[in-house]
Amino acid sequence: MPDNANVNPPSGNPPPAAAPANQPDAGHVPMTEEFDSAKWTMPPIVPVLIALALVAVVVSVIVLSNRTKPSASMVITKVASADMQGSTMMAVQVKLDNQIDRPLWIKNISAEIETPDGKKLTDEAAPSMDAARYMAAIAPLQEAKADWLKEELKIPSKTSYNGVAVFSYPVEKKDFDARKSLTLRVELYDNPTLVVVTPSPAK
Repeated sequence: MPDNANVNPPSGNPPPAAAPANQPDAGHVPMTEEFDSAKWTMPPIVPVLIALALVAVVVSVIVLSNRTKPSASMVITKVASADMQGSTMMAVQVKLDNQIDRPLWIKNISAEIETPDGKKLTDEAAPSMDAARYMAAIAPLQEAKADWLKEELKIPSKTSYNGVAVFSYPVEKKDFDARKSLTLRVELYDNPTLVVVTPSPAK
């Protein structure tokens, strides 16, 4: 029989093929590779901090440049009151400074007092014609005499205005004098409302 005669191969599964030489074996990872430093590292901290600081500066400049500038300032310079037999009439003198490059127009004027028992009473300023009569007839109010602070009043650019407004409240004068606070509001056209709060005269 020839030497190269067909010989039946041995039974059973063929042996597994050997893994390519360059393919890693998950079960045999070298310790030096397993605990080596990461291939992707964080960027240096100093450039990151510098970039964050530059962003903060840019944001601050934008916020400050877009911040609404005050159109005017207002302070109460004098408060005079008179007993009206069960009610109290008040004259409030103020100084109003226009701080912008265009005129300001007054839309509305109101004042609020907080009584000793915590009640808040609000009144609109008397019309200038009535206020003039009150001021002329009631001597105590003349302590706060000035030009009229009234609706539709124009305050020219970059100027100051000293004015007075008259109000009335249904409280005894002793309660008015013991008030917790006085709040004056001057509403302007196309500009923020001016608000001044003064504490109790006793403080």
